[in-house]
Amino acid sequence: MNNDNINELETMRRQLEDLKAQLAKQEIVNDRLIIDAMKKKMTWIKKYVVLQVCLIPVIAVVWSAIVPICGISWWNYAFLIAMCCIDVFADYRINVSSITDDDYLRGNLVDTVTKLLRMKRSRAVQMAVSVPAIIAWLLWAGIEAYNALPEATSEFQQAFIAGGLVGGVIGGICGLIFAFSIYRKMQRTNDEVIAQINDLTKPEE
Repeated sequence: MNNDNINELETMRRQLEDLKAQLAKQEIVNDRLIIDAMKKKMTWIKKYVVLQVCLIPVIAVVWSAIVPICGISWWNYAFLIAMCCIDVFADYRINVSSITDDDYLRGNLVDTVTKLLRMKRSRAVQMAVSVPAIIAWLLWAGIEAYNALPEATSEFQQAFIAGGLVGGVIGGICGLIFAFSIYRKMQRTNDEVIAQINDLTKPEE
């Protein structure tokens, strides 16, 4: 009878150990799925930065053709290209190089939250600097184009400048709305990842 009890207890012990091992494996799998989901949430931001890099040469070529037609100075052109390059470099430093795959390892998640919060603050500073710079550039370009309108040598140039002024106002407003929407989406993505990390790292009750 005693031997039966001992064997039964030993069987229950082995079953309990197997159950614990299965639960541990399941927890590891769940952690990996959550971590992969967090990394994927941030992927679109990196793709957006890559798109910005690809657009800089396009902007440089297009505006090099617009400048002489609209009577805009090359100083204005240089300011535009410099502003674009600085903004994209800042985006890369803030959104790409500041977070690596190792930051999503379970042992690094607490530090990762700090990096994500710092990323949000850096974005806010970037917006506070870049938006006034964009508005200043638009006003500068608009004033130069408007002053060049009476000196236009052809109807095509007059129509192009007039259309550019109207399009610049509309495009500027739409561009600022788009920039703010992207900014808010980036900040929201950070908040979602931070919430996931907090859920993953909070002590069990």
